[in-house]
This record gives sequence, C-alpha cells and structure tokens, in this order.
Amino acid sequence: MKKMVVAWLLVIAATAHADCVLNAKQATNFQVLDNHTILLSGGIAGQILIKSFAFFHPSSRVTVLKDNFCDFESSVLYVDGETVDAQQVKQVR
Repeated sequence: MKKMVVAWLLVIAATAHADCVLNAKQATNFQVLDNHTILLSGGIAGQILIKSFAFFHPSSRVTVLKDNFCDFESSVLYVDGETVDAQQVKQVR
C-alpha cells in the first residue's frame, strides 16, 4: 500500500509545475490586457504575461522588482505605490 501511495505522489509531482519567466527587468513596455492582466514586452524579455489579483489601469505606473520569478511569486511588480504578487506568469519568446 505504501508503494502505491509513493508511486501516486511521484506521478503528481512529475506532472505539476509552475511557469517561470526570465529577464523581466529588461522589458521596456507594458500593456494592460484587462483589470488583472498585464503584458510586459521589449528588450531580451520577449513578451511576459502576468496575471494578478491587483488592479492594472492603462495609466498605472509599473516597475518590475524581480528579474526572474515563477507563478505565485510575491512582490514582483510595484504598481501605483503598492507591491503586486504574480498569480500566473507566462513567457512568450
């Protein structure tokens, strides 16, 4: 029975993964796609999609705080005077 549980845990661990992004600080532009989604682009970063519980507006002031981060990472952006956590990220090259 223990071997069966261990085998299932290994299968679950092997299939679960978080997306990560690299070189986010190199992005030179951002575009608000909806209230909770922002697209960073430019530089060697390519395009980086970030979804968050925070609100984004076209007039928001955005600063990237971390260069490399993954899903559910805390304090990745500084938006309108507040730190913003990433719930989901995706890098498109």
